[in-house]
Amino acid sequence: MSSIALIQLATLPLSESRLDYYLKICKDKGAELILLGEYVLNSFFKELELMPKNMITRQSSEKKQSLISLSKKYDLDILAPLVLPKNGGLVKGVARFSKGVFRFCEQQILMPYSHWNEAKFFANKSEKLNFMSFTYKDLKIGVMFGYETHFDASFLSIMKKNIDVLLVPTASTFDSNARWEELLKFRAFCNGISVIRANRIGSYKVKNPKIEGEENWKFYGDSFVITPLGQTSQRLGKDEGVLIANIDKKELIKARNIWNFKTLQKKDKFII
Repeated sequence: MSSIALIQLATLPLSESRLDYYLKICKDKGAELILLGEYVLNSFFKELELMPKNMITRQSSEKKQSLISLSKKYDLDILAPLVLPKNGGLVKGVARFSKGVFRFCEQQILMPYSHWNEAKFFANKSEKLNFMSFTYKDLKIGVMFGYETHFDASFLSIMKKNIDVLLVPTASTFDSNARWEELLKFRAFCNGISVIRANRIGSYKVKNPKIEGEENWKFYGDSFVITPLGQTSQRLGKDEGVLIANIDKKELIKARNIWNFKTLQKKDKFII
């Protein structure tokens, strides 16, 4: 049995005291792999659009150093979305703080919509899909941003790495939670994996309602864990908090063998 924690938070202040508090809880409960939601280390995207680049860089640098230090202090692996400077621009990706060591993987597919255009704002460039993956205890872990889970190509790519658990950081808002849950249930069931989704909380007050829509964007939390049988097994509410998921590799194998989708697909000519 391997324990994985998610921490449900709004954007963190520069002080590391709150995160230190939650990381100690995770460590005490035996979880050594931690997932944070989108725009928790950095301000929300719509706020970043209005911030000077040097302020964003400072925010990211201080959070990066904090997480490096905390991951070493508690001997943890911490996964968190982060915005970093690159070639005069900014890139968004997932950072892995592993016991004092820092790694970074750029987001592969960015949102391109008029009210939330990350593709235009960030300088990410991915010619070929290559999602972060690594081994944690007896599990193969993959990481994918929420927006990326909409695309079949994302799963064709990441499932080549034979992952057991997919970590999904999100910043979901509006009336979207039922859709997110059904989408990730489908992905978990068809790929025989567990999915752990960490959604942020908090809100964003719209500066231009005519362009951006609703006057107040509320991030509703409701982070959850989905089994490889497509069932939601654990969830948080709308408030700040911690969820510990206990993942049993034997149960994962047993669940995926019931339907055996992966083996059956390999035998058929339509598989790429």
